[in-house]
Amino acid sequence: MTCGDLATLRGAAAAGLGVALLPDHICQADLTSGRLVRVFPGWGGQSGIMHLVLTTRRGLPPAVRAFIDHLAKTFGSLRLDE
Repeated sequence: MTCGDLATLRGAAAAGLGVALLPDHICQADLTSGRLVRVFPGWGGQSGIMHLVLTTRRGLPPAVRAFIDHLAKTFGSLRLDE
């Protein structure tokens, strides 16, 4: 199955339709609950870099600043090589 929607892939894997390569932040709750299991623990996808492009740092709305802080906290702590 090929799909661009990670939630759909997660649901298909949890329904027993096959194996899916998913980012940890998409499937962590399902892994913790046992709904999904790691089939190849030492294997993972290609590491990548996340970029945020802003037109200016001056005058950022508080919601944008909060979103940037959330991304930095969430993705900055992920270890993709685990």
